[in-house]
Amino acid sequence: MSEILENLFHSKVEVKILRLFLNNPEEGYLAFEVAKKIKTSMPAARKEINNLSKIKFLIKRKKSNKTYFYVNQSFVFYDELKKLIFKSNPTSVDKIASQVMKLGQIRFMLVSGVFLNSDKGKVDILIVGEHINRSKLKNFLSNVEAEVGRGINYVCMSMDEFRYRKNMFDKFIINIFESPHQVLIDKIKKDV
Repeated sequence: MSEILENLFHSKVEVKILRLFLNNPEEGYLAFEVAKKIKTSMPAARKEINNLSKIKFLIKRKKSNKTYFYVNQSFVFYDELKKLIFKSNPTSVDKIASQVMKLGQIRFMLVSGVFLNSDKGKVDILIVGEHINRSKLKNFLSNVEAEVGRGINYVCMSMDEFRYRKNMFDKFIINIFESPHQVLIDKIKKDV
């Protein structure tokens, strides 16, 4: 679905910028912050920011002699673009699961929130396992954030911690399972 958007719009960078601003409608960004958040070069970001400013999708505001860019929520196609961008998942949850599986002995994983186009729930990803390389996980999720256009809230815990918290009816764990979610990996059905 993401490929359709990239072909509908003229660049992958443009789609990432649209996602960033539509996911964070109240935030203002300097051009270099946009480039950093979507993990692209400054010239590529600047070009797309200028194009989106020309059509008045982005508006400029000066603060302390710096130019911040904001999404124009009065843009004529704002609602339509928002629906279109949110309808297309930027990254496949199956790809996410296969990448996470490489980071350790993963026993359980679910996605929620941003991956299901939902604002409900406190986390976007729950990962349960052992020997998880947390620095690689953090780096991987940073790349996913650049695609999604907003921060990913994730929880990573050991089997012992997960079992304990689930058996104690921990409010946080209950909230995760009561919110809309999709289980991607479940190797512990019989264990818990």
